[in-house]
Amino acid sequence: MSGIMTPNGILVRQGDSFNIALRFKNKDGTAMDISGATITLAVKDGSGSAVFFVDGDIVNAEEGKALIKLTPQETQTEVGKYEANIKIVFANGEVHTIFPQDLTKNAVFQISERV
Repeated sequence: MSGIMTPNGILVRQGDSFNIALRFKNKDGTAMDISGATITLAVKDGSGSAVFFVDGDIVNAEEGKALIKLTPQETQTEVGKYEANIKIVFANGEVHTIFPQDLTKNAVFQISERV
């Protein structure tokens, strides 16, 4: 599973798998219960057209743990830089963009060449 995730970027080698592990916490540092939530990674090209979407899996709702699994089918995308975001929608309908972490920047999802 080759890839790197920074606060505002994801880098994955073309055709590789990559898992993005997420852990949600309350302001006081305790685990956030994400029961009933949905999590989605959206990757778009420069014109805003969808390249792909990946839904995350809730691994342990009470502990706030989720996982987004990128498969070779998603990362087989043409080498280049794309825009990305990860959103969580809570059971009560609240929507929060959790990635990129810097609200003043767009996230970069980069597919690098195979070795």
